[in-house]
Amino acid sequence: MNRVSASTAGSLDSCWRQPKGAGAGRSLTHTGLPKAPPSLRQFRVLSLGAATVSTAAKAHATPADIFAKAFRVKSSRTIKGSDRSRSVSVLVPGKEELSIVKLCAHRGDAVTVYVSGGNPVLFELEKSLYPTVYTLWSYPDLLPVFTTWPPVLEKLVGGADLMLPGLVVPPAGLPQVQQGDLCAIALLGNSPEGRQLDMKKSSYKKLSKFLQHMQQERIIQVKELSKGVESIVAVDWKHERITSFVIAEPSPTSQTIQEGSREQSYHPPDIKSLYCVPASMTVLFQESGHKKGSVLEGGEVRTIVINYVKKNDLVDADNKNLVKLDPILCDCILEKNEQHTVMKLPWDSLLTRCLEKLQPAYQVTFPGQEPIVKKGRICPIDITLAQRASNKKVTVVRNLEAYGLDPYSVAAILQQRCQASTTVTLAPGAKDSLQVQIQGNQVHHLSQLLLEEYQLPRKYIQGLEKAPKPGKKK
Repeated sequence: MNRVSASTAGSLDSCWRQPKGAGAGRSLTHTGLPKAPPSLRQFRVLSLGAATVSTAAKAHATPADIFAKAFRVKSSRTIKGSDRSRSVSVLVPGKEELSIVKLCAHRGDAVTVYVSGGNPVLFELEKSLYPTVYTLWSYPDLLPVFTTWPPVLEKLVGGADLMLPGLVVPPAGLPQVQQGDLCAIALLGNSPEGRQLDMKKSSYKKLSKFLQHMQQERIIQVKELSKGVESIVAVDWKHERITSFVIAEPSPTSQTIQEGSREQSYHPPDIKSLYCVPASMTVLFQESGHKKGSVLEGGEVRTIVINYVKKNDLVDADNKNLVKLDPILCDCILEKNEQHTVMKLPWDSLLTRCLEKLQPAYQVTFPGQEPIVKKGRICPIDITLAQRASNKKVTVVRNLEAYGLDPYSVAAILQQRCQASTTVTLAPGAKDSLQVQIQGNQVHHLSQLLLEEYQLPRKYIQGLEKAPKPGKKK
């Protein structure tokens, strides 16, 4: 069951918008994420009203009320590890950067927000600490979790209490809580357990096109609340397309496949270099039935050139290692300043020049899928180091998707292994590509993950030489 944590303690999430493609509409699973440290479970908190199993009247403002409308930032500063409270230090270790943001809510309430890695992790209201949804994603067992339906969430956001009829009761039963205990509320996902939805394999191809179509159908309302960041601001849960939606029950065979696939490890794609015939080379390849844009393997190119040479009797009679260049070969493979000076070429030079004049292309084949052919050269996984505030180093990884790797899954694994904060954002200058950022120099961990576990060829990874030398600080 894929679930998205929707605790009203995390209503702040609607104010800290994630980049396009990284938040709205994406189901997040908690597989493999770290469990909350024991001391985190000892938070002393007040009633959250809508986020507690309670029918008591709410005498104080709740986080749902406070973050229901825009707030005003009063100040922001970075604090040192020695200045942190014990509870905050459990979530954000001293080596990680932490900022305190003072807010003034629309009702005048003073709120303190703790921000790490660009994400709000905790906020303080009336001397009590509350985790945000970002913290609940990282520590899914931090609070007792109740699952409900999307229409019920509308009522909760409006200030209603969570009542028993609105709960989805799991086979193990409901968690044991007392009146006033802080709880997390999760939404029942639309995607069955063990399945993933790949937007690129749909007719929409891109998330932005899907959202645009859903808005035209009046199912959702999308607004650009800040430059380059689109957010879903409203959903018509009563729309016929939603109310009539039914999840098809998988067949026993497909269930077996899905259950088996959970145990399967990542398998790298088979990547093959190809060559595309440009207009300038068409005359050389047309006799073999190829035209402009035809895609060939290196072996096919060699065979076509060899057959052309033999068919036109271009092998030098005195030296079988040389090929005489006719007008077609001259036009296709020679530079302008060589046209009247180079009359013959060795076989290896002829074939090498021919391959260099063709346009590069490549074929990627993932296990169990049809091959995908693209023009150009495949971009390697790019690992770089960057400096952030307070001269802190971060490791940035790009182009994971080209090799069938989910940036969110990689980020979760690295967060666990490196014991460092990770974030997933849009890659600069790319519309649909994401990058993973890990605090500190984590190239060594990336090298182990990509080369040893995922078995990716080293030639498709650049930046591995940036790993810290033994004895040096990261």
